[in-house]
Amino acid sequence: MSVAERVVPESRTIEVLDHGFVRLDEAMADDLSVVNAARVSFARRKDEMDDADRGLIRFLLRERHGCYDDATEVLTDTGWKRWPDVSGDELFATRTGSGLLEYQPALRLVRKEYRGHMVGFKGISVDLSVTPDHRVLAAGMTTLAGRRNPSFSLRPAHSVLWRAHRHVSTATWHAPRPACIEIGGARVDAEPFLRLVGFFLGDGDLPQANAICFNLRKEREIAYLHRVAAEAGFEIRRWGETYAVAIGPALRELFARCYEEREKVVPRELLSLGPGLLGCLLEGLLESDGSRFQRASGTERQTFYTTSRTLADQVQELALKVGRSASVRPHRHVPGDGHYGRKDRWRVTIYAARNSRPALCRTRAEASEQMGIDRYDGLIHCVEVPNGTLYVRRNGYAVWSGNTPFEHNAFRFHVRAPIFVAREWFRHRVGSFNEFSMRYAKATDDFYVPAAEDVRSQVGKPGAYSFEPVDPELAEAARDELRAVYETAYAAYERLVEQGVARELARSVIPVGAYTEFFWTVNARSLMNFVALRASETAQREIRRYADACERFLAEEMPVTHAAFVDAGRVAP
Repeated sequence: MSVAERVVPESRTIEVLDHGFVRLDEAMADDLSVVNAARVSFARRKDEMDDADRGLIRFLLRERHGCYDDATEVLTDTGWKRWPDVSGDELFATRTGSGLLEYQPALRLVRKEYRGHMVGFKGISVDLSVTPDHRVLAAGMTTLAGRRNPSFSLRPAHSVLWRAHRHVSTATWHAPRPACIEIGGARVDAEPFLRLVGFFLGDGDLPQANAICFNLRKEREIAYLHRVAAEAGFEIRRWGETYAVAIGPALRELFARCYEEREKVVPRELLSLGPGLLGCLLEGLLESDGSRFQRASGTERQTFYTTSRTLADQVQELALKVGRSASVRPHRHVPGDGHYGRKDRWRVTIYAARNSRPALCRTRAEASEQMGIDRYDGLIHCVEVPNGTLYVRRNGYAVWSGNTPFEHNAFRFHVRAPIFVAREWFRHRVGSFNEFSMRYAKATDDFYVPAAEDVRSQVGKPGAYSFEPVDPELAEAARDELRAVYETAYAAYERLVEQGVARELARSVIPVGAYTEFFWTVNARSLMNFVALRASETAQREIRRYADACERFLAEEMPVTHAAFVDAGRVAP
């Protein structure tokens, strides 16, 4: 049975335009889904609403979004950024439910003045300050199973206040791992070359010649340089304590980009490689200005030192992409530690794998020290991303955290609309779409012909149009013109198909007034955002009719949320 032949139950269908409809195919959403996502209970799920729950929903709609304080930073595709410097156009590091690291665009940026309480988290490798309703990625520790195999989920910050719980600070990164990489026309073996780049970032210099130089005294470092240079196929020359590796002009351009404002940095394109190759880069860094501490248990903690704050931040990002967690802290040097000069120095601590799930509040004494409530008066910030998680840090300590509780639900709509309406709909980067395909199925001969009162003229300048009705004769003439074009186009389509032309090519003659069908799965927050934009007076009349139909279903399924949405000025949380 094709999409067009499906039986549509009248009770869950709203007819739109002349041949269209919106059907609520399935709803896994109600007001309690918001309450249970935002409430403080670990022990039970609420089954009935009460007045306090209605007040909670009104508060969440009014306050819009849980947020981070001004001192928090977020990881983007261009590195760490302070929240005040975030524009919303970046790609943000997110974590999927299965633990994969993905970079995603922001659906919206939140930045507002806030005066009220903030929940603070402070542990060995955790530092967070968020509004009480903001969601954090945490796992309870109330049972033995929970302690051994923590199940992480997004929970409001106030729900874990002074309760034993764990955070998570790692993810799995998938990216290419080529055996060779090409740089400026030169091909090199990827693994030894990246070890050499890492070693250069820690200990190397770039003279005017086509070589990179190292001033080395330690036998360990000299032996490492000889090994990786030989594996990469480079020749080494020595003058006293200076070792020069000939690289040629093509590779010199890459090493030149290892400097930014006279500070060492990792060229950004290298950070997009897979974890295996990034592990080689990290190895080279640690062999230059790093150290390793082996515990009796067999776990290893690694430390890297640098005067480049950007490089320190990038090493923390490297650690995340190789499956580890790290912190960046100022490092006070003392006489005899090998550091010379007056520049500030940074210490990157890469934690052992066992410390990637830091625990807080395991005892009452720890709870009072590791969590608390503070007063705050200033700007708060956040972005909404499809995965609902962000990699953030405060005072150099990085951890995964999240955002809004209106995403713990889902609506699935079956929609029949003109193609020009569908294309406007698909511009919303929210939800999932599955459209009827005219590549494989024959196009229908249903086309949108507006009612006479919907034929209008466009008056005014771009950005300030108004739409006025036309006289009855012009309205009927326009409707006749549309019918004639549709009939001609569909006849051409049928002829092409009958003559053996592939449907995927023959469909190119079909005008955008033809009807298409699609399924749309969306959560309540994104649905409210769609309604706020497309049911407004500035939206096109045809799509407004569809947005009105979707809003009717929202009001039926989530009446308290919808009422709060209207009271809050029809702005999505």
